[in-house]
Amino acid sequence: MARILVVEDDPNLALGLEDDLKLEGYEVEILRDGETASQRAREQVFDLIILDVMLPRKDGFEVCRELREAGLRIPVILLTAKTQESDKVLGLDLGANDYITKPFSPRELRARVRAIFRQQQGLLAERSRLDDEVRIAVEVQQRLFPQFRPPLATLGYAGFCLPARGVSGDYYDFLALGAGKLGLLVADVVGKGISAALLMASVHACIRTHAPVLGDRCGEVVAEVNALLYEATDLDRFATLFYGVYDDATRQLTYANAGHEPPLLVRAGAQQPTCLRLDSGTPPVGIFPTLPVVRASVNLGRGDWLAIFSDGISEALNENEEEFGRERLLEIMLRNRQRNAEEMGNAILAEIKRYSGGRSQSDDLTLIVARVL
Repeated sequence: MARILVVEDDPNLALGLEDDLKLEGYEVEILRDGETASQRAREQVFDLIILDVMLPRKDGFEVCRELREAGLRIPVILLTAKTQESDKVLGLDLGANDYITKPFSPRELRARVRAIFRQQQGLLAERSRLDDEVRIAVEVQQRLFPQFRPPLATLGYAGFCLPARGVSGDYYDFLALGAGKLGLLVADVVGKGISAALLMASVHACIRTHAPVLGDRCGEVVAEVNALLYEATDLDRFATLFYGVYDDATRQLTYANAGHEPPLLVRAGAQQPTCLRLDSGTPPVGIFPTLPVVRASVNLGRGDWLAIFSDGISEALNENEEEFGRERLLEIMLRNRQRNAEEMGNAILAEIKRYSGGRSQSDDLTLIVARVL
C-alpha cells in the first residue's frame, strides 16, 4: 500500500483529500505546517508528498528545496492558489514533480497521483534493469582478474582491486609465461564505471594475446596495447599501465611503464632500507599512434619489496582533501616488511581506509605487492 503525506493547513481541504485518497486504497497522513512536514519526511518513508505552497512556519517551496538538498527523491505534488507561471516554474525548479492550481477536482488529483506512481514504477523497473546489468558486469569483470597465482620459488605476491563503483577501470593481472617467468601488470583506464570497464576488458584481451608471444619484451607489449587503443578509441580515452616480467631463476624484473604511477621497490639493505621508483618514461597508451619501445630491468634481492599500484592508492583523500601520498605508502611497507604479501596488501588497504575516515572512495584502489624470497 502506497503511503502519502498530505501537508495542508486548510482543515476542510485536508479532510477531503484524506477521504478521497483513502478510498483509492492509499495510506494517508495529514500534517498542517511545513516545518513539521520537512522533519517528518526525513524520519519516515513516504511514496508521495502532496504539499500546499502557502503553509505556516515554512512554505511548500522551502520544504521542497530542503528535501532535495537532503537527497530525498520522494515525489512531490505542489498545491497552490497562486496562478502565476513564475510560481509554477519555481516549484518545478526546486524539485517538485507536478503542480496543481486550486481549485481542482478530486478526479484531476487522483489522475495526477496515478500518473506519478506509474512514472515511479517505470523508473524503478529501469533502475532494477540497470542494477542487473551492473551486477552481471561485475561478475564478468571478476572473471577477468587472475583466478590463481602461478607458484614461484623466489617471489611471494598478491593482488587487490577495490572498485569505487562496482565495476572497475583498473586492472591487474598475473601471467604465467613459462620457464619460471611471471608477468605482473597494473593498468588504469581513464574514467570510471561501465565505459572504463569495457575499455579495461580490451586491454586485458590485448595483453593476454601478446604477452605469451613477446615474453619479457615488455616495451613491445605496451606498444601493441597502444596501437589497439589508439585505433579503437577517442583521444580522450587512454590508459596508464605498468607491465613487468619477473624471472624466478635470476630474480630480475624487466619492465615498461606507460605513464603509470611509478612502482616502489624497497631494498632490504644491510643497514637502512632504500627505495627506488620504477619509471621507464613512456607516455600513456592510446594517445599517440605509436610509442617508443622502451624497457628497463632491475635485479632484486632477498627481502626486497615491490608495490605496483594505481593512483587511487596514492591520491586517496582524507576529510581535509589531503592525499594519502607515496610517503605514507612507503612507511607502511617498512613497518610491515616482515609479513607476507597478502598481509602487506591488507595492511596498506586498511591504512587507506583509516586515513580516509568517513569519506567515500572516489577512485579504484588497485595494488600488487611482492616480496623477494
